[in-house]
Amino acid sequence: MQKILSFKNIFITNKISKNNLLENISFNLYKGEILSIVGESGSGKTLLAHSILGLLPEQIYISNGTINYKDKILSNLSNSEFQKIRGFNISYIFQEPMKSLNPLQKVGDQISEIIFTHRDISKNELEIELRKLVELVSLKFEQMNSLPHQLSGGERQRVLIAMALANSPDILIADEPTTALDWELQKEILYFIKNLKMTTILISHNLPIVKNIANRVAVLQKGKLIEIDSTENIFFSPNHEYTKKLAFEPIFNKLDYTNIDQIELLNIKNLSIKYGKREIINNFNLNLKSGESIGIAGKSGSGKSSISKAIVGLISSPTFWSGNIYKYINNRTDIQMVFQDPFNSLNPRMQIGEIIGEGLEINGLNKLEIKKAVDEVVKNLNLNKNITEKMAHQLSGGERQRVSIARAIIMKPKILILDEPTSALDRISSFQIIELLLKIRLDLKISYIIISHDRDLLERLTHKIINIS
Repeated sequence: MQKILSFKNIFITNKISKNNLLENISFNLYKGEILSIVGESGSGKTLLAHSILGLLPEQIYISNGTINYKDKILSNLSNSEFQKIRGFNISYIFQEPMKSLNPLQKVGDQISEIIFTHRDISKNELEIELRKLVELVSLKFEQMNSLPHQLSGGERQRVLIAMALANSPDILIADEPTTALDWELQKEILYFIKNLKMTTILISHNLPIVKNIANRVAVLQKGKLIEIDSTENIFFSPNHEYTKKLAFEPIFNKLDYTNIDQIELLNIKNLSIKYGKREIINNFNLNLKSGESIGIAGKSGSGKSSISKAIVGLISSPTFWSGNIYKYINNRTDIQMVFQDPFNSLNPRMQIGEIIGEGLEINGLNKLEIKKAVDEVVKNLNLNKNITEKMAHQLSGGERQRVSIARAIIMKPKILILDEPTSALDRISSFQIIELLLKIRLDLKISYIIISHDRDLLERLTHKIINIS
């Protein structure tokens, strides 16, 4: 097999803390293979991928070892030298298309820009290239006149793939390319990447799909490469205990109905939601009782999150929705919501303790009462007590999600709405959150509305599932 990229004894270090974030990483990437990198949130997967193209933050650097691409030592290149390689020899599909695409520029222009950057090409030749790319990623040419927000999540992801493929690179790096997409779209995007038959580094927490499309799997734990082997060996005969844990499928007890009583908390009748002339929800009905958990399932763009926003008052009636939402609760704090993206829903300028206790402060509790309540909820959610002094960017994905849950349950709500609570989490963190939510429901007698495209998650956590097409 022809070696195309190699890591040799790579150490990546934080200049300020002097801590090694990646330690002694060595592996080869071979032409034509798909190598998947898996591990928990914070294990160093994205850091490893960013190091290939010189995308590390200013305070983080390669302190030892070399990264070789063909005859080039990438770890020695300047930024101007990297610019000649990025998007031409090695392309990167970033994790979140809405953050990666320019919101003010048509997507066709964004794809064209990456071609112009690296090639001397006429406008006629550019249009031919653009049409080929659009067809390759199963988009329509008319969509090239759209702004990113006018496309669905799957379509935006395809635009990023088109940008990555625009110059026929030798290596494709795909960093969680299906985060927050529904199951069908995840399969569609990942199998599309497989069928490209390109040399690919795939970072993903979706192990069932990794199992089906990767040739080899590398397992990272706390910055160390603990195992790298064929996909078959990793999943069916792993050597390391952590790998066994990562591939393990836990068994959760089915929800019983003994904690459900007949007290009605929420009744939604004939809810319809429109954005402009586009109707996304038509005559939706839901009845939630005390102690009950209800799941709302549907594909990306089906309107699931809009229902939750209507319930908590984040979109107004009659501007956006019509119908009736009856809430049989005493206080506004009796309904709390955990948003889909924990990073963007946590204030980056506040310490975690302040974020968790903010609602209590608004309700008039004094500092001592707030601190006591915050310490108690942090302990109950198995978070380190020192976490209250940290900022959101210093936490892993799993920790941020626990903080979001802590902020909600500290208000002692009767109803908790969870919007895609595990979509951005690795496998181990997902199972920990599921276990935590099952425990919270029993301990605090909370009713759940859980919105997800993951039917497996909903079957574990809810008594019944409402499907939205």
